[in-house]
Amino acid sequence: MKVINGIVAGLLMGATAATPVLAQPQACLQHNRMQSWKALNDRVLDFTDLDRHHYTVTMSHACLGLTDPQAHLIFHTWQNLQCLPPGEIIEVTTPVFGRTQCSVANVQPYGPFLPGYGTSG
Repeated sequence: MKVINGIVAGLLMGATAATPVLAQPQACLQHNRMQSWKALNDRVLDFTDLDRHHYTVTMSHACLGLTDPQAHLIFHTWQNLQCLPPGEIIEVTTPVFGRTQCSVANVQPYGPFLPGYGTSG
């Protein structure tokens, strides 16, 4: 009986320990699925993929020129089927600030809903 109780207790502890990992959604913004992006501020970007899913991408520090309407993002190592990884270096080019490099701190799914952004109204 002690053996069965030990096994049951071990299974319950294992399931409890794995629950937080299973509960967290995995954000996978693929390069070939990226449709648009918008800077929310100098550290946070809202990306939208082809299925109109939003992803909040936070940079590791303030990124000069990110909020410039003429800014362009250049990804040097992010491959088409690869998820955007933390640590990815993004180059921001603008006519005013030139080129600056920023690093991705994290990617989260379900970014904020922006009225008129990805909708028909």
